[in-house]
Amino acid sequence: MPKIISLFVCILLVLSACGGKIEEVTPPPDPMPTTTPLPSPTIDWFPSTSTPTRPVAEVGMTPTQIAEIPVSWPIQVADDFSDPAHWQEISGPGGAVAYETNSLSLAMPANKTTLVSISDHVLPAEFYLELSVDALLCSENDQYGLLLWRNSSSGTYRIWFNCWGEVMADRQLGESIGKLVNWQSARKLQPGAPASNRIAVWAESGQLRVFANGVEQFSLQTRSDLSGPLGVIAQGSGSNAATFLISDLVIYAP
Repeated sequence: MPKIISLFVCILLVLSACGGKIEEVTPPPDPMPTTTPLPSPTIDWFPSTSTPTRPVAEVGMTPTQIAEIPVSWPIQVADDFSDPAHWQEISGPGGAVAYETNSLSLAMPANKTTLVSISDHVLPAEFYLELSVDALLCSENDQYGLLLWRNSSSGTYRIWFNCWGEVMADRQLGESIGKLVNWQSARKLQPGAPASNRIAVWAESGQLRVFANGVEQFSLQTRSDLSGPLGVIAQGSGSNAATFLISDLVIYAP
C-alpha cells in the first residue's frame, strides 16, 4: 500500500514538471512593406478620329421632304380660280371643264375620254408651282395631272397621277408620246376618292422634280430653255364617272 501511494505521488510530480515547461509560440515578425509599381501608361495604338459627315444627296437622288417653299423666288401667279378668264372651259359628250367656287372642275362620264384645259399662265424654264387636286369621284385607273411647257421646243411634259396611288411622266411631241418615268407607287399620295393631294413641280437648271404632299417622287432631266403654257388634264378609264377639282395654284419664278 505505501508503494502505491509513493507511485501516485511520483506521477503527479512528473505531470507538474511537464506542464511548467510548455513554451509559448512566438509569432513570426511582420513582413517588410513592399512598394507596388504603378501601372505603365496604356499606349493608344488606334486613336479615335472624328467621323466625317455624309454629304447631302444631290438633287434627285433621294426623296426629299418639303417643309417650306424651297426657293426664294417671288410669286408670279396666285390663282384662286375665281377669274374664269385664266382657264379654258369645255362642255360636250366627253365631259366638262367648268369653274366651281374657287376651283376648276374636270368631270367625265363613264367612258374612256380625256379632258384638257390650258391656262394663260406661261411657265418659264425655271419655276416652282403648287396646286391642290381633289378627287371627288374616281376609279383605280382614272388619271389626272399637269401639262408643262405645252408645245415647247421639246414638246409637252405631262405629269400623271392615278387613283390607285401611282405617278408617271411622259412627253408628247406632235403625235408621238414617249414615257419618261414608268408608273410607280407615289409616296404619301392619298389614293381613291374622296381624296385631297397637294402637287408640286420644281424646274431649275434643266432638272424637273415632282412632289406629292411635300415628298419627292422622282426627278428627270430637261432642257434649260423651255417655255410654254401650263395646263391640267384628266383621263377616264371607262369603268365609272370621274370628277376632279383643281384649286389653290401658286407659281414662283426668278
